[in-house]
Amino acid sequence: MFYLTKFTLALIAVCLGLGMNVNAIAQENTVAETVNEVEKIEEVILDETVEAEDLETSEPRLLPDSPFYFLKEWGRGIQSLFTFGRLKKSELEQKFADERIIELKELIEEGKDSKFIGESIEKYERTMEKIRTRTEKIEENAEENEEVEKFLGKFTRHQLLHQKILEKLEEQIPEEVFQKIKEVREKHLERFGEVMTKLEDREEKIREKLEEALEEQKGSKYKNFKNLEVLIELEEKVPEQAKEAIREVQENALKRLKGDLEKMSPEDQERFKEYIDKISGDKEKQLEILENLKAESKEEPELEKTMIQARERILKRIQEKTIEMNCSLLEGPPLDFCVDGRIIVTKNPETGCPTEVRCIIPGEIEISEESVGPTETKPEVCPTLWDPVCGVDGKTYSNECTARIAGVVVVYKGRCKEENTCDQECKSKGYRSGICRSWTVVPTVKWGCEDNEANIGETSDCTTRISASNEIEGRLVGVGKACCCQR
Repeated sequence: MFYLTKFTLALIAVCLGLGMNVNAIAQENTVAETVNEVEKIEEVILDETVEAEDLETSEPRLLPDSPFYFLKEWGRGIQSLFTFGRLKKSELEQKFADERIIELKELIEEGKDSKFIGESIEKYERTMEKIRTRTEKIEENAEENEEVEKFLGKFTRHQLLHQKILEKLEEQIPEEVFQKIKEVREKHLERFGEVMTKLEDREEKIREKLEEALEEQKGSKYKNFKNLEVLIELEEKVPEQAKEAIREVQENALKRLKGDLEKMSPEDQERFKEYIDKISGDKEKQLEILENLKAESKEEPELEKTMIQARERILKRIQEKTIEMNCSLLEGPPLDFCVDGRIIVTKNPETGCPTEVRCIIPGEIEISEESVGPTETKPEVCPTLWDPVCGVDGKTYSNECTARIAGVVVVYKGRCKEENTCDQECKSKGYRSGICRSWTVVPTVKWGCEDNEANIGETSDCTTRISASNEIEGRLVGVGKACCCQR
């Protein structure tokens, strides 16, 4: 019996070693360069990269695609078997979750088979669910138990990092398992919120824990931008009692980001636009952050201008996404669209496709009774919707309503095509110059160009106006201009 006990203890020690030290049986693979990483700027790499050491774990040398991986799982099972108490088991499951998400990251970056990636996602999800169910059974909260408070602090720090990893992986993952990781990322936020509010019901402490976790995270001088994106996503998923605390954390992060940008050199502010262009994540939520920054920068014209230019880059990325998703093309507005308002991009709830670019004007900007007089008819107010049309005057209008109010007939939907002027068109054809000449069509009068000039018809600035209702001897009567090229 003594020898059997010794053998059992030795076996347990070996398995624990396999679980904790990840066994050196498998050879370490070289991590493949991630997609487009060479195109990323230093600040983007800093804010997107989460390493094993950030999660207080080691780099895995044994991945789920290894034939020896079962030994690692066996070791985890024995560790769990010999860990007692709900809080201790929750801490252990958090450790396993950290290991699993780093394993998943390695699998994707090394381009491993989708089968192993899918299985790894499922195991990570089950581990996160165990943390949620175990913490539900913890009777004391952070206020009553110092150990619970420590666990919650570490859990908060690590889960914010998990969210960053999942968001980045969503852009790298093979198409066949894309939906699976997207669903896991959304559930992850829900579980994060549920565990946080179960262990801490004091609003000020939730705010404090999040602030501390964000402050401790490494990153670039722009890191508060990425932190804001995570906070917006978290706010959408957490229970109602935590929402106000998260909004306050958002406000503080926004103030820090604005303060940082104000102190930056013009070169760093210009680099911020490049950062916005290349950082991964939800571009619609990033647009929301920029609009918040723009609203806070009204007294800083240069900073506000930077926000408007950065917004243009995000809108271009959203347009590119519509093409990748096989959605209808979303036409982007010009820089001067919605200067005094906030741009939002609406989505089709079924397909997720971006559908419209809208401008939300603050409620205080209204047409008052005094401004139009008590007996006058109020002017028509057009929706601030970017659905461009081309007017007969060659100008692009935001939508049909704005063209109608301007008294302009719409020629076609979409931006006006850029066309050469008469002079430009003539020079492109090898003539010395071009001039618009008036003409009248009657049976006895020829078109307006002189004998030594070539009439090339209409251009953008030389337009024909003919009345089809007037006809003399079978010919239309009208007036207009012709583009005459001079030799």
